[in-house]
Amino acid sequence: MTDNIEQFFNAYLTRDVSSVYTEDVPKEMMASEVNEDGWYEWKLIPGSLTNDDYKKVAAKFSTSLPVSFIEWHKRYFFADCDCSIVRLPHSLPSQPLAEIIANLDWYLPEQLIPLGLIPFASEGNDTGPLVFDTRGSVEKNDYPIRVYDHEYDGELDGLSEIIFSSFNKMLACLTHFLNETNTRKHFEVIADFYTIDPDGAGSTGRSYWESWITMGWANFEEFGY
Repeated sequence: MTDNIEQFFNAYLTRDVSSVYTEDVPKEMMASEVNEDGWYEWKLIPGSLTNDDYKKVAAKFSTSLPVSFIEWHKRYFFADCDCSIVRLPHSLPSQPLAEIIANLDWYLPEQLIPLGLIPFASEGNDTGPLVFDTRGSVEKNDYPIRVYDHEYDGELDGLSEIIFSSFNKMLACLTHFLNETNTRKHFEVIADFYTIDPDGAGSTGRSYWESWITMGWANFEEFGY
């Protein structure tokens, strides 16, 4: 049986997996030649990081990362992970943890980490980072996920309600989103999150996702997409 991580990457690979070529990209990740515009198609290659590699990064920033997030990120090396509504950190063999570190190493995390909020990804509308909320006691530290509005500059007023109850539930929602938006509009698929993650997206996160649906409908009516 295919696990949730494989299901996610299988869904992601049905999309356009092209990126701008840099010298950091190993030949074994390249599924095509570099075109005249400097882009190439990439493919997954097995990861080689250990849990300790992630723990060292987390310790450097006096925080922790969920087991489910680590298991997902270390499974493969991959050149991009933009899921439209969420942009997750990618991992290249030459700098596999660079994106995770970048999400932790700037002025806003300096304000948020002491509050128990751990930036790990970016919200699709550039509102700000997605954060793991570590303030509660959660088994296997699989923390709920919120969005932090960067305009609030570290104040808790910028923190959204819980939009996903855990990273595993977020991964399940994103897998569904990637699969279904091959044939359906984005705003038509998002409401399915309420059933997939009833304790997060379908509960406290409903108003957040309703705003995505409303915006999607408005764009479709005005621009046709």
